Order: sequence, then structure tokens, then C-alpha cells
Amino acid sequence: MANRFLFLCVIILFLIKVVAINFTVFNLFGDEAQYWLWAKNLDFGYFSKPPFLAWALGFYTGIFGDDFIVLKMMPSIVYFITSLALYDLCKNLGLNRNNALSCSLLFLFIPAVSFSSFILSTDIFLLLFWTLSLSILIRIRKFPKKINFVLLGIMLGLAFLSKYAAVYFLICLFLYIVFDKEFRVVVSKNYFGILLSFLCIFIIILPNIYWNFNNGWVTFQHTSDNANFSNIEINLYRGFEFLVIQALMLGPLIILGVIVNYRKFKLEGNQKFLLIFSVPILLLVFFEAIIVRANANWAAPALISLFLFFYINIIKSKTLFYKLNIFFNFSFCLVFFILVGISYPAEIFKRISGLNNFAENIYSTGKNINVLDFVVSDRLMFASLSYELRGENVLIHMPHKKNDKITNHFKITSPLKKEMNKNFILIGSPNDIVYLVNSHIINKKKPLEEKFTNKKINIYEVIFN
Repeated sequence: MANRFLFLCVIILFLIKVVAINFTVFNLFGDEAQYWLWAKNLDFGYFSKPPFLAWALGFYTGIFGDDFIVLKMMPSIVYFITSLALYDLCKNLGLNRNNALSCSLLFLFIPAVSFSSFILSTDIFLLLFWTLSLSILIRIRKFPKKINFVLLGIMLGLAFLSKYAAVYFLICLFLYIVFDKEFRVVVSKNYFGILLSFLCIFIIILPNIYWNFNNGWVTFQHTSDNANFSNIEINLYRGFEFLVIQALMLGPLIILGVIVNYRKFKLEGNQKFLLIFSVPILLLVFFEAIIVRANANWAAPALISLFLFFYINIIKSKTLFYKLNIFFNFSFCLVFFILVGISYPAEIFKRISGLNNFAENIYSTGKNINVLDFVVSDRLMFASLSYELRGENVLIHMPHKKNDKITNHFKITSPLKKEMNKNFILIGSPNDIVYLVNSHIINKKKPLEEKFTNKKINIYEVIFN
């Protein structure tokens, strides 16, 4: 009966999401539009991310099209598959069928998944392959067959192609070998199996390595810039803010329930496994948040194991906190998608409001003077305009002087060449195009004030003599 209730909750929330996406006037976030644009130009790598999301998105949109609702439904589909992988992981950890099903259903509406299911991101596939890797790793502990080592390598390879944060898995795996005697014995007797796993990882990520080699290792350069340890600024508030957000994304009441019932807690083999594959990641990102900065989703893989850890410890008693946690998570998801459906003007939605109107205004500005070339300096705006104007006969360029530092993928694929001699509309600063060699004049248009930004957007008409 309990699982029927949870299943009903999932169906209700899914239907509300579908309705909300149909009625909202919100647009794709710039990063989402960027991934869509990458999917139109499939490659072995991209400036800031590995290629798996673009590959999957290219296949998906090739079947279902490019509409807003189609793109927004993709995360829910992937999370459903992840919940099946989580069910398998629960069974491998020794949970009975009923509890494993409850866990996989509860996972589908924890706040982290509710929020993330509205966002097209690389995290969705990372979490899928991470969960599958955890499940296979537990299977290896019980049945160290060569096929399982091969499957582990394949899943980890795909995780790396989804997001480089998959490296956390290798860090946690090393710690697991160090701190778990039983698994250390398994490894010591299966060196060839471990070698097979790493060989599979290497073969799968080799095309991305080759792409980076041919493009000056730009992805690794971007990842290094994100770490940004040259700008250290200690801020404890950032660290604790990060931890509070992680607790909120898991469901704070399930955490509180475990704390209240701490006397029943036993650090058994499986629970130690789950902590090893979560706590080190949280600590690493926590310290990064204190030292430099960190986005909440940088520790996303840790939430899989941590959610399982808290779930296993609370199902033993199924206290009031368990029921309150279900209510809290359901309410969070319900309220979130109602706000999406009514296009509520909250600050968190600001960057996805009004982009379609802005694109129509820009297109009309160009069309009225018979100009269909646009030069856009901002990466997110470049991607958003490309998506919103996908049905129009326009060309969009990114200012980039040859041999200058590459700061986004569009400087690789759509650079404004210095020999440009066609009139265009510039959205950015005239300083961005000083390298053009052909004589031209620049006329400033009336700046636009839009919902998605606090700044006025400067528009210029560039006319070649």
C-alpha cells in the first residue's frame, strides 16, 4: 500500500510538471540552449564539457524534435532510468524488493531531482552512470567476474563522457580499497579485472582526449579556470551555505530523522560503502566553496550514496520523520512546478524570462534593415538567440580574434572572421570587434532593458563602407 501511495505521488507530480511546462512562458536557460546547439554539431568534445549529453540530445531531438516541452521532458526520462538503476543498487545492497522500490520512488521527488528534472544538464547522465557504476561495484564485491569489471569500466567511461566530475568515483574507489578489508582482498585477487576496467575507461574516453589534443586541451583549461585557486578568498559562509543547500536538496527531515535515531545507527559494511562514496566528495567541494567558490551541483554524485545511507537508516523504524520527509519533498516539488506553470516572477527564474521576446525584437531590428547576420559577445545569449531563432534564416557569430584565448565553444565553431564585410547587428561592445580589417561605421541603437538581466543590453548596427 505504501509503494502504491508513493507511485501515485510520482504520477501526480509528473503530470503537474507536464502541465506546468505547457503553460509556462519561461524559456530555456542559456546553458540548456548551448547543449541543444552542441547537439546540432556533434563532435568528440566541447569547450566546457565532454560530449555525451550532446550525443544523447542529438539522438533524442532527431526523434522527438526541438520544442521546449520536448527538451524539458528529457531529464525526467533519464531520471526514471536512474531510478531503475537505483532499484538495482538497493537490491545489490541487500534491501528487500519492497524497500528497494520505495527508495527508487522516493528518489524521484527528493528536492534535488525535482529541481534538476526541470533543467537540461550534464548531471543527469553523470548520475545515471554513477548509479550503475555503484551497483556493478557492489556486484564485483560478491561476484568478481571479468564481465563485471568490463561493465564497470564501460559505465565509468560513459560517466566521464558525461561530466569530468566522474573523477570523484576513482578517488572514492581508492579510499574504498584502503578502508574496506573485504574489498581490498577482492582487488588483490583480481588485478587483471582492475586492468580491464581501466582499459575500458581509456578506450571510451580516448576520442575526447584526441579532440582535446587537437584543440589545445581547452576543456581541461576551462576546468582548471573553474577551480580558480589563484583567487583564493576564505569565506566560511560560502561553505556552510553549500552544506545547507545539500541538506535541503536531499530532504532535511530524513536527515533529522536519522540524527534523532542515532542510537540505532550501525556503521555496517554497506553503510561504510555509501559514506565512502559521498562524504569525501562533499568535503572536497565544501572546502572549495570556502576557499574559492562552488556551485551546489558540483557534489551531485555524492547525493546518490548519501540519500541511500539516510534511507537505509530511517526505514528501520519508519518514524514520523519518514512520513514528514515524504510530505516535505512532495510539497517542494508541487510548489516548484506550480511556480513554473504560472511563470511566477521569482528571482531564481529571472534568467529564463523574456528571452523569446528579446529574440523577436532583435530579429525584427535586423529584418527591418535587411540584416540577418548577428554578432553576439555573450556565450549564454549567443546560445539562447540561436535556439529562439532556430526557424529563421539568420547567421550568428561570436567575436574572436585568431590566436586569442578561447573562452567558449562558439569561438571555435562560429568565430567572427576579421575579413567580415557584411553588415550585421552587434549585441555587445564595439571593443569586441576592433580587429575587423574592413572599414566600417557603428551606429548605436536604443539599448534594451530585459527581464533576464540587470544590465541594459547595448545594440549596434555595423555598416561596412
